[in-house]
Amino acid sequence: MENVTGGLLLALIGLLLSYITYKKINFFWNFINTKLLRKYLGDNLTCLVLYIVSIILIITGVMVALSIIQ
Repeated sequence: MENVTGGLLLALIGLLLSYITYKKINFFWNFINTKLLRKYLGDNLTCLVLYIVSIILIITGVMVALSIIQ
């Protein structure tokens, strides 16, 4: 049961990150770490990096929830 809960939370965090990246919500988009990424990579590449991180989080969360990895 713990694996399912942890995996689902990880997947939800990934979904939230992708949503926040898509909508470019000011709270996150102007956060200091995101500003540094945007400064050095630009907006488009920052979006790409954040989407890749969110996809990895979602896939890992699903795999943990299904007990493929522990």
